Amino acid sequence: MSIKSTLFFWVFLRPRIETPSATEMSEKEWLIVCEHGKIVLLNKSVEVATMSQAEYNTGINKYCHIQEPERKTIQRMKQQGASANEIARLLRRHRSTIGRELKRNAVIQRETIQTNSKSIDIPLFKEVKRYFWDSAQRQYKERRLRTGAKCKLAHCMNFITFLEGKVLGPEKWSIDATRGYAERHKLYPVIPCTRTLYNWTDSGHLKIRNIDLLLKVRRRPLKKAKERKRILGRSIDERPDSINQRQEFAHWEGDGIVGAGKSGHLLTLTERSIGYGIIWNAKDRNGSRIIEMLDHLEQQYGQLFSSVFKSITFDNGPEFSTVDEIEGNGRLTAYYAHPYSSFERGTSENWNGIVRRFIPKGRSLADLEAETLTRINRFINQLPRRRFNYRTPEELFEERLKDIIKSASTPKRCSACCT
Repeated sequence: MSIKSTLFFWVFLRPRIETPSATEMSEKEWLIVCEHGKIVLLNKSVEVATMSQAEYNTGINKYCHIQEPERKTIQRMKQQGASANEIARLLRRHRSTIGRELKRNAVIQRETIQTNSKSIDIPLFKEVKRYFWDSAQRQYKERRLRTGAKCKLAHCMNFITFLEGKVLGPEKWSIDATRGYAERHKLYPVIPCTRTLYNWTDSGHLKIRNIDLLLKVRRRPLKKAKERKRILGRSIDERPDSINQRQEFAHWEGDGIVGAGKSGHLLTLTERSIGYGIIWNAKDRNGSRIIEMLDHLEQQYGQLFSSVFKSITFDNGPEFSTVDEIEGNGRLTAYYAHPYSSFERGTSENWNGIVRRFIPKGRSLADLEAETLTRINRFINQLPRRRFNYRTPEELFEERLKDIIKSASTPKRCSACCT
């Protein structure tokens, strides 16, 4: 609060304060300060009378930096010859705070020595320390610019080269996957956090640009769901909580990828708990293609099929309309998401988004080679994932298969029956 506004309070509140008469105190000898809801009348830093609110709920900070109005008060009182203790009492700060402020921000000036002596040993000038509020405020702002953590970019150039190679190279890893992989395998001594790397990308410190980050430039807000389709089979609402919480292995999500002009079609299955996926070239959207895929997987895994594929959650596309044949003879359970609710199958949608890095929309799928699909499938399953502490879905899938094989080979103990 300025001195003018303080005097305004003084004029209208004067009857409530017992003040010395004008003859006892001149205008230059008193000072009024309003701080934290309290008006104080001071004569050379000696409190004469106070008036404060009886009750207030405004909290007072325990500590804050000295501000510009306080520096002006410090300069004025130092020019009047006040000590550091008197200034501290006035500003309601510790005397050490005022002492450090005077020592740190004082400037050295030359002062002419007035003498009538003709001795050459007497210097012409002497150095004195004086305090000026504008100089102190400028020094304070300059020091504040040097505070905070320093940029680590110069100390991690080897990692930055590795990052740019993974993100901009043929592998097309994400920034977070690259950082997590390097941290997990302890490849570099200094590895910045993911947020810092994205900040450096936004500020142009890296060769990586936002347009190189495939997900960042194509994310769109969710639209309101439309209800014009019917659910083909068992609703996702009937799915147990153990599947919803991803607590159990062998529960998958199914989806389809359509080529340009409906030329070619891919089927994908993604395991919910570990993110492992399978691509199948279905050629078209006929409902029999998913049956062929499941029959092939059943032949491939044999007796382990029921332990690896317990349930699959589909959308309501025509390629998944053969519900009875999908669940044929109870080999698995099929669930169907609500129409226009792709977020209910987020695992498969995310997996298909990575597939689209290699097969963008608008491209025909009719001439895809099996080797190309195999490479895409292997790349996605070998991509480190943050939610698995940057382990790959392929590693986790192999562990689950080993556990299933081990439990299947262990003979079950039968209790002895009495005859």
